[in-house]
Amino acid sequence: MSDVEKLDSEIYKCPNCGNFLYYDPKSKKLKCDYCNTLEECQPVADAQELEFYEGVENEFVGWGEVKSVKCRSCGAVSILPSFEVVSNCPFCNASNVVDADGLEGLRPNAILPFGISKTDVPDIYRRWLKSKTLAPSKLKKFADRQPCKGTYIPVFTFDAQCDALYSIRYGKYYTVTVGSGKNRRTETRIRWYHDSGEISDFFNDVQIEASKSITQTNLSKLGGFDSDNAVEYHSQFLSGYSAERYDKSLDESWEDAQTVMRESLRRSIVEGYNADVVDYVHIDCNYSQRTYKYVLVPIWIFNYLYRKKNYPCIVNGRSGRMIGKYPKSPVKIGSIVLAVAAAIGLAAWIYLKFFA
Repeated sequence: MSDVEKLDSEIYKCPNCGNFLYYDPKSKKLKCDYCNTLEECQPVADAQELEFYEGVENEFVGWGEVKSVKCRSCGAVSILPSFEVVSNCPFCNASNVVDADGLEGLRPNAILPFGISKTDVPDIYRRWLKSKTLAPSKLKKFADRQPCKGTYIPVFTFDAQCDALYSIRYGKYYTVTVGSGKNRRTETRIRWYHDSGEISDFFNDVQIEASKSITQTNLSKLGGFDSDNAVEYHSQFLSGYSAERYDKSLDESWEDAQTVMRESLRRSIVEGYNADVVDYVHIDCNYSQRTYKYVLVPIWIFNYLYRKKNYPCIVNGRSGRMIGKYPKSPVKIGSIVLAVAAAIGLAAWIYLKFFA
């Protein structure tokens, strides 16, 4: 019996009823939904950093024990354990999903298993709806939540030592009194300074999305992921879920990571000068000790229907943080506008009556 066959029979199939097992976040074991049998997962080590250099992506390794399917609607390539099937795209819910050809590209070397289970999502969703003060009052009662799907999305994380030279032109405000008589007045001006220097910092696990289904902005809104806790990739954690193949290359992701690092350095430089205004900051970076991880991170995806319109939502599969779209009540928005206008009108009346 091959290692793959042994893996399928001993880990992914229930020894009592033969049903497929899935990874259960609560028990951190493989669980049978039919008879509730729990099986221990194979032990895995902590994920290791890999040396990064341009072109490393060309040295790809096949995933093994998985198959890929492609959505003709949104183009997402999803990864499934070899024994599982999918009838709908986990990202756009389209049903026109077909088997994809050979899966090219890097094999993930790390994975963050789900920490939030499917049974946790309804409570997270209800709390989220309750927090939306501009949503229609009837939304909570009439929103029809669709079934959620657990999916791993690809993220590249980068470590690097950055040693940089910089130059800066910044200004500080000062006031002068000009004119005389009725024309005497105070003006605010800017006194400009130039400076240069060196700055160094080590960046750990800068997370860059590499997915069709989520933007870098939404990755931040989800609070990021505790990628320092990632373990070595193992297909047992995919059991019961799907995953997306990365859409943005490793080299492109490194370019984005450099942008994040440079912006962090820029903020540190500017903060050191207590400037009122900054004309420019030029930074010349030298990166060393560059490493990366290709991590699969977990999210729950679902939609809800309200007045025949779909609203997509995403839940961070580790922290439970949720983002999504929701309808806004014109009545509530109008009430806020009227209240603000009334407050401004009252302030203007008080000023004219007592101070003008």
